[in-house]
Amino acid sequence: MRHGIAIAMSAALIVGAATPASAAPIGTAALSTCNNWRSYNGADVPSYGTNISCVMRRGNTGKGVFQLQVTMNVCYDYVLAIQGVYPLTADSQFGPSTEKALRAVQRAVSETDDGIYGPATRNAMLHQGSNGAGCKFI
Repeated sequence: MRHGIAIAMSAALIVGAATPASAAPIGTAALSTCNNWRSYNGADVPSYGTNISCVMRRGNTGKGVFQLQVTMNVCYDYVLAIQGVYPLTADSQFGPSTEKALRAVQRAVSETDDGIYGPATRNAMLHQGSNGAGCKFI
């Protein structure tokens, strides 16, 4: 039985490796793009209006991207430094450097490194505390 599980897991990894990075993860296709940020449970989190269940990927712009960039600089400076993208420019543009930084953060928090900020990444990572109160999980 163990061999069957190992084979199934290996097959899933091979199939998953063929999925293009631009494909939306299951469950994120219907979510709105984070276009703002809000304070949520004591942390500043990208949002769509007041809804924190939103997504961002390369090509997005705005306040949500800015907050993600600031959060990664504040809470993951050591991870970004290893990747050569610290300090990440907080320019509200989700470009190649932001994607590279997010992929590094996703790996650091044991999340799929697809370069897409969505609910799974949001829940796995630390966020900048509201009013500069350190970093925290939400």
